[in-house]
Amino acid sequence: MPLGPQNFYNILDHHHESAKDWVVVNWNLGNMCNYSCSYCPSILNDGSYGWNDFEIVKGFIDAVSDHYAPRKVYYEFTGGEVTLWKDFVKCAAYIKSKGHDIGFISNGSRSVRWWESNKHNFDHVCLSFHPEHAEVEHFIKIVEIMVAECRTHVNIMGHTDIELFDKGVELAERLTKVKNISLAFQPLVVDFGEVKYEYTAEQNRIFDEQFNMFGSKIEHDKQFVLYRGSMDMHDTVNNLKQNSSAHRFISNNMNNWKGWDCWAGVEQIIVDFDGSVWRGWCRVGGHVGYIQYPEQVKFPVAPIRCNKSFCHCNFDIMCKKVLPENRYEIIDDEDNENEVCVTNGVVHDSNVL
Repeated sequence: MPLGPQNFYNILDHHHESAKDWVVVNWNLGNMCNYSCSYCPSILNDGSYGWNDFEIVKGFIDAVSDHYAPRKVYYEFTGGEVTLWKDFVKCAAYIKSKGHDIGFISNGSRSVRWWESNKHNFDHVCLSFHPEHAEVEHFIKIVEIMVAECRTHVNIMGHTDIELFDKGVELAERLTKVKNISLAFQPLVVDFGEVKYEYTAEQNRIFDEQFNMFGSKIEHDKQFVLYRGSMDMHDTVNNLKQNSSAHRFISNNMNNWKGWDCWAGVEQIIVDFDGSVWRGWCRVGGHVGYIQYPEQVKFPVAPIRCNKSFCHCNFDIMCKKVLPENRYEIIDDEDNENEVCVTNGVVHDSNVL
């Protein structure tokens, strides 16, 4: 049921029950990439950090397995373009041998032969379409190969250039005919920071209405394990809830949970290029160790109070968050002729979501 006219919520939690069963490790393996997108910081593609050593990677996988047991762990690798790492397929096999699942983020640029040869090693893939470099026909072929084998999500980067934006729209329209994928048209932020790029009114409309335009048209006749997904905003006072997604929180500037308790570190951890381990990409709470010294990593066991005014990363947004008791109040909003929730001076208006 949608949230009521008071427009507040005090819990943000996973919509899908299966997503609550997994610990997710988001891991930057290295920053070598065959693309150099204008909106991508050089730290993500200049090769200044080499790939992690395979033996060190194995040691940290063992430490994660021991700490979070008996929960299953889903490893999601990113970079750089992780398919360029020579030990990537071997790493996937080791994770599977431990009884865990593996996925990765890729620009899909490797050859059709590579994808056909290695598709059976993976449980999930997120294919990111970067319109400055990627070709629509090749990208669609890779999507079709992977969705026949594993859960496949597509992120289309929303370029501010009209022609390149429309290239993404063309891809989204064509992908509505591919069964069993999920799809997101992603607004971009400058250097992955706190400032969203400026989009036209029409582009923002497409971001807001993308599910009706694209996602709702995709047929599904197969079930996959869901590690992360959309989030439910719960108003536990009035027993109401409303569903939303990471890209909608960002596009509507509703990604501020300062003062909330966040489960980053409890249901997720991240590993950066240098091997440092953190609760999330927000880096709240500081690093908890390094993969090079797995026995010294202090894995979090409790949520942490958020001190950031902007949650910029989809991964961090899709993490449970709870507003501590007695930290919200209802006030009149004269502009909207409604009431809104204010937490630490931040308005949470769910109508736009």
